[in-house]
Amino acid sequence: MIEKKLEIGLLNDYYGGLLTEYQSRIVSMYYDEDLSLAEIADEVNVSRQAVRDVLVRSANKLNEYENKLGLVSKLSKIVEEIERIKLNSDDVTKTALEKLLQEVKEI
Repeated sequence: MIEKKLEIGLLNDYYGGLLTEYQSRIVSMYYDEDLSLAEIADEVNVSRQAVRDVLVRSANKLNEYENKLGLVSKLSKIVEEIERIKLNSDDVTKTALEKLLQEVKEI
């Protein structure tokens, strides 16, 4: 369950702009801020069922975006490869790779 929450939160970081502002905010409140359905429902003045419906639909959309575009998967592979190369590099190269790695993580 924790892994699922982290995955949806990460997908929202990348693709949340493709959701409506309302959907992205609900997803963020649930997956990033760890608010309950009841807490979110109170905050946005809707029922818990309405919050749940938004979460399910939004998670499906986020997964669909990742399946089509693959940005999170591609960036994860790039980060892993940079980390692997960094292990066998000299200090100057490690420093350059660390800078590159930081830039990739900020994407």
